[in-house]
Amino acid sequence: MTERPFEALGLSADADRAYPLLVAARGVTPAELARRMGVTADRARAACLELAARDLVRIGRGDRWYPVPPQSGLLPLVVRAEEQLRRSRELLDRLDQEYRRVHEGQRAEEAVRVIEGDSAIRSRIAEAHAGARKELMVFSRTVPGRPGHSDPLTGGPDTAHPTGRSRGPRRRVVVERAGLEAQGAAVPYTGPDQPPMSIRVTERLPARMVVADRNLALLPPAADARPPDPLLLVIRPSSLLEALITLFEAVWTAAVPLARPTAAQPHNALHLRILAMLVTGSTDVAMARALGVAVRTVQRHIASMQRDAGVDNRVQLVWHAARHGWLDDDPLATETPEPS
Repeated sequence: MTERPFEALGLSADADRAYPLLVAARGVTPAELARRMGVTADRARAACLELAARDLVRIGRGDRWYPVPPQSGLLPLVVRAEEQLRRSRELLDRLDQEYRRVHEGQRAEEAVRVIEGDSAIRSRIAEAHAGARKELMVFSRTVPGRPGHSDPLTGGPDTAHPTGRSRGPRRRVVVERAGLEAQGAAVPYTGPDQPPMSIRVTERLPARMVVADRNLALLPPAADARPPDPLLLVIRPSSLLEALITLFEAVWTAAVPLARPTAAQPHNALHLRILAMLVTGSTDVAMARALGVAVRTVQRHIASMQRDAGVDNRVQLVWHAARHGWLDDDPLATETPEPS
């Protein structure tokens, strides 16, 4: 058995270690599990919450955690992983075809263009953002429009839409959990004059990327490439662009929605920030550090949300939030269509 037997199913390292220990026990508390794993109780509890969110374990009396039968709990995840592998293989085949076409010199300039120099790159990025009419699909290390985000590629002051246009295109953004925690997991406000934005969180992104209207993609070189001068890849309509769109949709589907204010849930902004990090698996210590408050303060707010929801523990709180639309990340769900 490998050190990470369930890594392919999307489990974190702690959840991967905790699950076999839970299966081999007749119910354990987070403190007991922490001793067996050699980690803090907060990390053990976070692993249990992650497993519970995937219906692999359940909580019983006395804060004891019990495994769901592996066949009923793991089988749906295995089926999903097999489907993702199948889609990845299809993506690989398309990328291989595109590689052969481009590197054999057949109209390569029509599919990929290289932009060099800071000024030219910033101009092309601003042009792509301003020219988008329907949707921007974004891979970003941090949440655009929030303190701590300084990447012009994925959205910022230099890529704002002209003030004369109403709202702008919808944005679907996938961010990394580490970047979200560093920003304090603040939920971006989408006002009447701001473009709608849906945010989801993943553990690690394959790249930074922006796709505009499914017609154009912008990518910087790989982090380990380190070209002597700044470069930007512009991908035009091609099988390569289709592969990048497929990649975005696969990551988007697997990512966790970030909590945002909705009419169905009136919690204050701080509660939303805590819930956002709780859903993405952050520990109490990480949440407190990101928010600049004490751990006990975070725990008090979580307890307050549990009372408001009428639930007894964090797993039930997450389920309640999902059932009542607290995790709804579609800002267009309640909008009235604009007249044509």
